Amino acid sequence: MNELFTTLDRAAGRTAAGPGLDGLVGGLLAQVADGRRVLRAVDHPLGFYCLPVLREGVLGVCVHVFDPIRAAGRREIHCHSWELKSSVLYGRVGNLRVGVFDEAARPSHRAFEVYSDAAAGVDEVRPTPRLVRWEPLGEEVSGRGETYTLAAGEFHATALPDDEPAATVVLGRTVPGPVDVVLGPVDGGARRVVRRLCDADRTARIAGEVARRIGGRDDSGP
Repeated sequence: MNELFTTLDRAAGRTAAGPGLDGLVGGLLAQVADGRRVLRAVDHPLGFYCLPVLREGVLGVCVHVFDPIRAAGRREIHCHSWELKSSVLYGRVGNLRVGVFDEAARPSHRAFEVYSDAAAGVDEVRPTPRLVRWEPLGEEVSGRGETYTLAAGEFHATALPDDEPAATVVLGRTVPGPVDVVLGPVDGGARRVVRRLCDADRTARIAGEVARRIGGRDDSGP
């Protein structure tokens, strides 16, 4: 297993992991900010910036940077093809767990499968025959230093309960079987979503500002 993934995974699993995890992630972002670690932030369709720190086989590590203005109105119900462990670096993040049930007679949504080409930065969103309804199963709100997990295939939606900036470090492990799914309109069709990459300067500013906020040295958002 990748050494970086293992180190972050262990730090996120400790009860008092906040400062240790903060230091590890802050150090990684400082490397991005000064050019020692080369990557480009992704302007994600769900309304946050994603800093893909690691992509190696079935493992991935991202830092998600949420801004309440950009995130407004983008709370889509979806599930991942990978196990997720998300630790809050600052702010508070709400995670709504959702039950999705087949409903052919009076459906509220259709299930769409999402096929991503990471290299091209393109998501192909394809309708399936599955018609569904959903209901909330409960929402948990996590603050700085707290961690929540989701199994692959578990539906959820993310929100900012306080309308304040927040950031999380997300560890993912792809597992065989599940696919990425998002709920959409019953009569919706196929669509293609292009993920916009930030340039080097914008990426460096995002990483630097998040690193400073993690360290308690900056109250401004990226």
